[in-house]
Amino acid sequence: MVDYRDIENSVKALGLCLRGGFVDEDKTYILIGNTGSDIWKEFGPAYDDWVEPNPLDEWTKRHIDPIAADFGAEALYPFIGPPFMPFQRWAMKAEAVFPSPIGPLIHPEYGLWHAYRAALVFEEPVSGLPLREEIASPCIACELKPCLVSCPVDAFVEGAFKFQKCLDHLNKKLEGSCMHNGCLARRACPIGAEYRYHREHARFHMDKFLRIDFG
Repeated sequence: MVDYRDIENSVKALGLCLRGGFVDEDKTYILIGNTGSDIWKEFGPAYDDWVEPNPLDEWTKRHIDPIAADFGAEALYPFIGPPFMPFQRWAMKAEAVFPSPIGPLIHPEYGLWHAYRAALVFEEPVSGLPLREEIASPCIACELKPCLVSCPVDAFVEGAFKFQKCLDHLNKKLEGSCMHNGCLARRACPIGAEYRYHREHARFHMDKFLRIDFG
């Protein structure tokens, strides 16, 4: 039987970590992701070697596919589709994460500074699978909601994300702005502040956000 800790050890060298798991219809799902900028220490130096537009996706798949094969699992990715896999729903089943007022899932320790990169699907049980912690969202006790008032262009209004406002601001590429340091609304959240992405890591993701085709 495959052990959860063995899978965890296999992804550590990549700056990745396991993000819990769950059982559904006799299959075991193990989520793989990153917290903070540990992944950047491994991916960052290789960034220039990858062809645009999705070097992180290619890097992830290149490393996770052989790990999945070694453990006899199927690898699924949030960036492959359609159909796209319901990673946010899976994440909420696997560990204590919750929708935040600005959209991304918030973790009680890592705050908004984490992501899900892949899932391994096993036909058999996985030993050592951690139980999901039953706690409340940290946003419930947050009265000031600094994430909602820190956006320089008020892109988060009435529960909606005004993406064009955000894009217009990012395209100005102002020094010290969201483009260079990461989303100011995201950085305003007090939860997990020590896990905030390093400047280069944050800049990478903002650059990729600018390239999204919102139709």
